[in-house]
Amino acid sequence: MKMVKVDPFREIMDVRDSFDRFIDNFLGRNLGWDLAEWHPAVDIYEDDDNIVLRASIPGVKKEDIKITLTGDTVTLSGKTEEAKEVKRDNYYRKEIRTGGFTRSFALPCPVDRAKVSAVYKDGILEVTLPKAEEAKAKEVQIAVK
Repeated sequence: MKMVKVDPFREIMDVRDSFDRFIDNFLGRNLGWDLAEWHPAVDIYEDDDNIVLRASIPGVKKEDIKITLTGDTVTLSGKTEEAKEVKRDNYYRKEIRTGGFTRSFALPCPVDRAKVSAVYKDGILEVTLPKAEEAKAKEVQIAVK
């Protein structure tokens, strides 16, 4: 059985992020709130060698995206330009989010900062964070006496 490190504060932050997205996406849109900050959808997974963060941020220019590693946290931030407003006779609709965003995630293990890479294609940002050697699983050989 694999041992899983439990971080109750990270779980609380995940609940808070989910609630913030609920307020932003549901109530903000339905009540007409003009919220300056939005939260792009993010998937994070890990394999034996890497932690991979994938963020859906269509319409954001590469130069407007910033990735920061601080301690055991990776932060993704950026901004979008204000879209041109379109008005027609009897309707007005604006669903494309604009403004700034910031998302921070606690990393489950140390990463090799020198080998971190990021690719941005078709509105998807993929950040690959290679695990540091000390964080990788190591099989221990048993000696026979």
